[in-house]
Amino acid sequence: MSTFLDYSTVELGYGLYMKQPQEISDLLQRMVASAEWVFAIGVRIRFNNPTLLFRTYPELWIEHYDKNGLLFKDPTVRWGLMNTGMCDWEDLKDGDAHGVLEEAAGFGLKFGIAISTGDAAERTLGYFARGTEPFSEDEKQRAQGFVQELHDFTAGLTELPAEKLAAYRVLGEALKQTV
Repeated sequence: MSTFLDYSTVELGYGLYMKQPQEISDLLQRMVASAEWVFAIGVRIRFNNPTLLFRTYPELWIEHYDKNGLLFKDPTVRWGLMNTGMCDWEDLKDGDAHGVLEEAAGFGLKFGIAISTGDAAERTLGYFARGTEPFSEDEKQRAQGFVQELHDFTAGLTELPAEKLAAYRVLGEALKQTV
């Protein structure tokens, strides 16, 4: 038995370990409580699909976004897939040919940041937004830290069999119910 492991890790095999669903749930709850923001985070995106998706955006925006296929037009998603780091939504407005950011503002999401971390094969993208005021530097750094921590917590996630992955996917549904 390895002494570096604690209760919060699960063995994936091949010497890989990742955080238990409860620890990831705790991180998500800290994110919700940390600031006046809502977010969408796609974790470990492979082949243009997130392995996990966590969204606290207003339900009406989520329905509109999904129904209208805005994922394929969203400049924040395009930026996140092509870059790593952090970007203000304001900086992407000129490249928003389809008006996705303007539509988001109509749903109360006027100010936002995009965060991208990881390599191109398993990137994690985080989008934080609100309607009241731009994000402070402290809030931006906190959001970036949360996304990085979530990305690090989920190392090896894509190696899990479907039945084990289901325990992590339930976290997204539970998160919607607490917001």
